[in-house]
Amino acid sequence: MSSALITGCSSGFGRVTAMRLVRDGWTVIATVRRDEDAEALRAEATGPGTLHALRADVTSEGDVARLGREAATLAPVLHGLVNNAGTAYPGPLELLPVEDLRAQLDVNVVGQLAVTQAVLPLLRAAGGTIINVSSIGGRRATPMLGAYNASKFALEAMSDALRVELAPFGVKVTVIEPGGSSTAIWRTSVARADALPDHPHRGDYARLEGAVRRLAAWAESDGFPPEAFADLVVRILAADRPKTRYPLGPGVGRAIAISHWLPDRVRDWLVRRRLGW
Repeated sequence: MSSALITGCSSGFGRVTAMRLVRDGWTVIATVRRDEDAEALRAEATGPGTLHALRADVTSEGDVARLGREAATLAPVLHGLVNNAGTAYPGPLELLPVEDLRAQLDVNVVGQLAVTQAVLPLLRAAGGTIINVSSIGGRRATPMLGAYNASKFALEAMSDALRVELAPFGVKVTVIEPGGSSTAIWRTSVARADALPDHPHRGDYARLEGAVRRLAAWAESDGFPPEAFADLVVRILAADRPKTRYPLGPGVGRAIAISHWLPDRVRDWLVRRRLGW
């Protein structure tokens, strides 16, 4: 039976993908941050596969070490790792508390590498596949999301290095770059934006903040369904030689290509025009 570890399975991409792989007969180790989420996952899982829901915070050294030990017992040969756990700390960089930037990088970058290191022996044994979940925001930056973009740019770079480093050992590394989708991450982001501390220049960014909020609401309501993410994960895990990157969502690949082709000043002008900024 094939096996996979998926982080961040309380909701969204991780939860849907865990359920899909269990239905397909996989042994799935799914991490969540709360015991009640683990219980809900176990109750929801149906199919010929097996679900092991474990509580683990990817930013906790102790939790990650324990996860590595438990994974070695549950799946000594690991065919897939989906580094899906992630979050967003929005806000203009002038106003963003530095501790929020540290937390952003800790979850979206440092935690991803910590989990990868913890289970790499199991992936080596299977010639497995690491799927790092980046974003369209890992290829182009957006106002109000500078910290999030920085974390995803870093994850893309780390994936490039890992892909070359692990190739001789038969471990494959790829990146998924989703666009907008109906997941909880943007609702969490809006709540964090509301909680930003008072600052003398907070009002200067009101118009920009409103425009970005509208874009986030559109992404949540009109983006692709999380099931499309699960379908892509299944295809990647079945591939002998997966692509290095998989843009996901309507127009995402084209938007990334255009963004990198345009001169920086032209792209800046287009972004400001779209946001009324």
